[in-house]
Amino acid sequence: MSPRRTNPRPARRQTSRARRLGLSSKPKAPIARPEDMPDYLRRLGVVPRKALGQHWLVDQIILDDIAVAAALTPDDVVLEIGAGPGGLTEELAKRGATVVAVEIDEELAGSTRARLSQYARLHVLAADVLDFAPGELLAEAGVEPPYVAVGNLPYYITQPIVRRLLESDPAPTRIVVLVQREVAQRMVGGPGRESLLSLSVKVYGVPRMLFDVPATAFWPPPRVQSAVVEITRLDRPAVDLTPEDLVVFFHLLRAGFAQPRKQIHNVFGEELGLEPIRLRRVLDAAGVDPAARAQHLDLAAWERLYHAFVTHYPEAIEMDEAAIAAALGGDDEDEDGDGPEVWDDDDAPEVHDDDE
Repeated sequence: MSPRRTNPRPARRQTSRARRLGLSSKPKAPIARPEDMPDYLRRLGVVPRKALGQHWLVDQIILDDIAVAAALTPDDVVLEIGAGPGGLTEELAKRGATVVAVEIDEELAGSTRARLSQYARLHVLAADVLDFAPGELLAEAGVEPPYVAVGNLPYYITQPIVRRLLESDPAPTRIVVLVQREVAQRMVGGPGRESLLSLSVKVYGVPRMLFDVPATAFWPPPRVQSAVVEITRLDRPAVDLTPEDLVVFFHLLRAGFAQPRKQIHNVFGEELGLEPIRLRRVLDAAGVDPAARAQHLDLAAWERLYHAFVTHYPEAIEMDEAAIAAALGGDDEDEDGDGPEVWDDDDAPEVHDDDE
């Protein structure tokens, strides 16, 4: 399997008050001094590639903390996403588990494979994790599920990777990933702080913030702070819907979060085209306060809303068969074969990187 280069999503333009005043609202990136480069990276002679969002975790304490959080035993299989130069890979392999480490950079995968060749149960694959189902990657290494997914995820493709893992069959029993801290917060959500991302995750698993990771733990240091999140996969989705109905459920979520600062009755009125008297009937049937905002509603409230729409006005949320098929993974609608990004959060934080 050969890697496919993935281009990061362009950063959003700043429109903040700081920008209008001629100030920068972005945090300054910590200085990446050559003398601070870890010795093993210097010996490998590898250079981070900005186009691939490469910021390698090199803090030994943090690497060990993530490996501990994965709670591995020698009987476990681990799918590591974004192996990089192998810092976390080695910590996982030390614990005796079978490790299938995936790295998109073919040259880097080769050097990591050579450096860690003493670990007989380690398999390093040069591949783009979004090009293959997790089961295919495990099969390429000659191992089988169940498995745990661990990784330091590139910031600009965090959501597609998490979605791929949670929706895969078989899915990992547990996911432990290092992501941008703002994304981690949105992933975990909570009362009054839900997001499209947190609710999408909670359909399939239980997210939990584990610990923060400073920018100085990486080489080179990114502009952002990071955090480690654990997601424990549920045995079955938290909402009792067929895969096709689940696509429509996500469609309803997207409509609700399209204008997250507005009250839910105004959002649905504009996004779904229902007149107030009909919309009030749906909200009353679901037991939802019309003045609530999308972030105030938990997953159970959204499930009640879905059933209320289906019962009273199904045409307001219906999707055509082609759109449903594409969302379930059809290749015709999306060149990555990953379907429309029903998890994409239009109100998500801007992702900063160093290639500007």
